[in-house]
Amino acid sequence: MRRLLLVNALIFAVLAAAVTLAYYGYSYATEVSYREAELASLRELAADKVFSVESSILRDDDKMFRALDRHLSGTAAPLQIEELVNNLGIHLVSVFVLDDKQTLVPGGYVSQRRDKEGNKEGTEFRDWFMKEVLPQLRLHQLPLRERAHLHGTWEGKDYLWSMIKRSWGDKVHYIVIEEDLAHLVGVIFPQFFPFDNGHAKRLFEVVDQRGELVYTPVTFSFGSDASSVDVSFVDSVDGWSVRVTEVPDKEAQKQVERKRLIDSLFIGGAITVILTGLVFLALAIRRERRANELKSEFISNVSHELKTPLSIISMFGEMLANGRTKGPEQATEYADIIWRESVRLGRLIDNVLDFAKIERGKGVYEFSEADVGEVVERAVDLVGRRLTTAEMAITVDIEPELPLVKLDGNAFTLAVMNLIDNAIKYAAGGKKIELTLAKKTIDEKERLVLSVRDFGPGIEPAEQDQIFERFYRARAVRLKPIRGSGIGLALVQHIARAHHGDVTVTSEVGKGSTFELWLPIPDQK
Repeated sequence: MRRLLLVNALIFAVLAAAVTLAYYGYSYATEVSYREAELASLRELAADKVFSVESSILRDDDKMFRALDRHLSGTAAPLQIEELVNNLGIHLVSVFVLDDKQTLVPGGYVSQRRDKEGNKEGTEFRDWFMKEVLPQLRLHQLPLRERAHLHGTWEGKDYLWSMIKRSWGDKVHYIVIEEDLAHLVGVIFPQFFPFDNGHAKRLFEVVDQRGELVYTPVTFSFGSDASSVDVSFVDSVDGWSVRVTEVPDKEAQKQVERKRLIDSLFIGGAITVILTGLVFLALAIRRERRANELKSEFISNVSHELKTPLSIISMFGEMLANGRTKGPEQATEYADIIWRESVRLGRLIDNVLDFAKIERGKGVYEFSEADVGEVVERAVDLVGRRLTTAEMAITVDIEPELPLVKLDGNAFTLAVMNLIDNAIKYAAGGKKIELTLAKKTIDEKERLVLSVRDFGPGIEPAEQDQIFERFYRARAVRLKPIRGSGIGLALVQHIARAHHGDVTVTSEVGKGSTFELWLPIPDQK
C-alpha cells in the first residue's frame, strides 16, 4: 500500500513537472517569436537609417556631378573646382576630374587637406592618389552615367571614393570624389543617430568591418542582454554597418533577471523530478521483473512442496486401504507417515495463506498476553517428528520466569517453526540446532530474544539482507536439490515486526548461522 502511494505521488510529480516544462516551452516559443518580431522591427529601423544617411551622401555627390557636368559640357565658365565646391556648400575632401586616358584635366584637382601648419597640401596627395588609388578604381569598367564607389583602407586610414563616368559627344570624363569621412562621422551621424538617455529606447551606433566602433553617442555599455541588429551600408561606406540596440530599462532588467532565476529553478526542479521519476521507474521495472521471476520460482517450488506430501499420503493411504501391510506395526508406521506429511502439508498451506493475507494488507493477528516460553515449547514439540526424520538434535534453553508479552500465539508459533524448519532444511549437515530464549539488552533496552543457531554452511555476507525478502532463496541453496517456497523467512520478519520487534541473522560461511527474533518487553507497572 505504501509503495502504491509512493508510485502515485511520483506519477503526479512527474506529470506536474511535464506540465511545467510544457508551459515553459510554450512561453519560450512565444518569447522567441516576440523577440524575432522585435529584431525584425529593429532591422527595418536600421535599414531606414542606412537609407537616410546614404541618401544624404548621394545628394551631395549628385550636386557635384551636375555642377561639373555643366562645366565639362561647355555650358558654363572654365573649370574652377575649388570655387564650385565652396559655392555648392557641400562637404568634400578632394575632387579629381580625369579625361578618357585617366589623366587630370587642367584645373581638374582640388583638395581641402591641410598640413600640420594649417596650410593646404601640395601635390603629394594628388601624386599618391594617381599612383596608389587610381589603378584600383578601374574607371574604364564603369557603366556610363552610373555612380559607383570604393571604400577601403590605404596606409592604415579609411577612404571613401565616389566616381562616375560622363560623356559629351566624343569626350569622356571621369569624376572622382573623396568623401569627407570626418564630416560624416562628426556631423552626419549625430544628426541621424542621436541619443537622449532620458527618453530614447534605442541606441544607434556605427561599427566597421572589424566590429570596432566608428561612432557611438554614449560612453557606457548596456551589457550582453541587450538586443541588437546590424545592417550594412551598401552605396557608400560598405564594410561599415549601423547597429541598433534596444536600450533595457533598469527596473525591467531587474524583473527579467528575477524571472530568469525563478524560471531556472522551476525548470531545473522539473527536470530533476522527471529524471528521478525515470530512475525510479527503471528500478521499479527491474524490481517487478525480478519479483515476477521469483514468483514463478515460488509457484514451482510450492507446487513441488504440495505435491510431495500429497503423493506420500496418497501412496501410504492406498496401501492401508488395500490391506498391504505385514502387520499392525507396519500399519501404525504407515499411519504415522501419513500424519507427519499431513502436518507438513498443513504448515505449508498455512504459510501460503498467511503470506497471501499479508500481501493483501489484511490484519491476521490477534494479540493477547502470553508466556513466550510456552509458545516456543509448543512449536518445538510440533516439529519434533520433523527433527527425528532429519536425524537432527535440538537443544532448548529457555530462561525461567520470563515476563508476559502481548503476542499472537499461533503466529509466533508459526514463526518459531519456520526458523527451526529453515535450520533443518538448509543446515542438515550440521546435525544440531541450538535454541535459546532469554532477556537481552538491545539499544539500551531489555528485549526478549529468541535465538536459533545451526551449524550448517552459513550464508554469504552479500545475501544476508536479502534472505528476508519475499520469494528470495540464497544462491548456494538454489544450486542444490533443496525445495522451499522462499516465503518462510519473509513471514518470520513480518510477524516479528507486527509484534513491534524484528529478526536479524549473523552468519559466517562454513560455521553456520544464528537467527535472532526479538520482542519488546512492556513496561512493568
